[in-house]
Amino acid sequence: MLNPESFDEDISLLESIYSINKEQFPFDIKIAFEELYTENPDKMEMIFWDKLKESYYNYEQFIELDYQYFKNQDLPEKFQNLFYHSKLLSYNYFAYVSRIYYWYYGRKNENRGEKEKITARFLDDYNKIIPELSEGDAMQKIQNYFSLNFEMLENYIKYIYAKNDFHLEVVELRISDNSFINKGLEKLANEYYSNLEVLAKYKDNITKLAMNLRFDYPDFLDNKQPTAKKVTKSQEPIKFLYPENVFDSLSPYIHEECNESFRKLIFGELTNVVKEIIFKGGSNMLVYFLKQRYDEGHLIAYSKEQVSEWIIKNFMFYDEEDYKKFKKDTIQKTLMRDCKPPKKEVKYLI
Repeated sequence: MLNPESFDEDISLLESIYSINKEQFPFDIKIAFEELYTENPDKMEMIFWDKLKESYYNYEQFIELDYQYFKNQDLPEKFQNLFYHSKLLSYNYFAYVSRIYYWYYGRKNENRGEKEKITARFLDDYNKIIPELSEGDAMQKIQNYFSLNFEMLENYIKYIYAKNDFHLEVVELRISDNSFINKGLEKLANEYYSNLEVLAKYKDNITKLAMNLRFDYPDFLDNKQPTAKKVTKSQEPIKFLYPENVFDSLSPYIHEECNESFRKLIFGELTNVVKEIIFKGGSNMLVYFLKQRYDEGHLIAYSKEQVSEWIIKNFMFYDEEDYKKFKKDTIQKTLMRDCKPPKKEVKYLI
């Protein structure tokens, strides 16, 4: 993304990712979660938390990319618009999921004696990160550093408070030896003190924040505003961002007679196969491989539930000298939670 010659390719990739996912906004997250609850009442809290973790790490990646690449004003306007709109959707989704989880599960833990201590140091340690404060762009670097750290802190507080109460401690501004910088520093710090006070009272603001969120479609992709649709699990088939890599990685574990149907499935020529594909390995090998691709954004699906159904419909695995069908409970042990890699792991060939 740093090479100007690659902008057209990057814009095309970003548009393709957006076109696959845009139908998810706006949609009623509460109804979606209630549907999940109907299907998995005993595992609902785990599924909620899994969705919250997914949205947390997704938004964290947007924040980091923002400050690595997208402060460059030479980037094409369309590229910037696509990125910032996607970042806003991700932020809103994460904030809303946090509120939903808090409402159903977090409140019961409110009265625990111990609170998680969170410390905001970025007003104090900026001069360690930006030592050359005499340079002309020092103030802009400090502002970017403050903004990045505030966004990361805000993100973490939304995540942690869904499950735990917390106490936010703010380390006060460290004055620099540069009198010119100090004037700008004090003004900037005052803005962040106000924002940090709001974060410290996040418990009182969470419902108001979540209820005012919007999931609007952008109007800069084409001249016609898309019509909002409610997503159903069957609307969009599973897709891979780099199908050739997935195919090359898994092919050694696929029974020879299934090669062609497997290729069509991975490259999106088939939504589901007629006869299950035989995977020559343990069930957790395939599930863990697909979990990794989903977590890194290379497997594009409505949810992990959709991934689970896709595996059940399309694959069998080898166990105790026989080929067996995948079961939902077995898949979810690996797919829906943090777990160790299997003893024999499928290597992702890039």
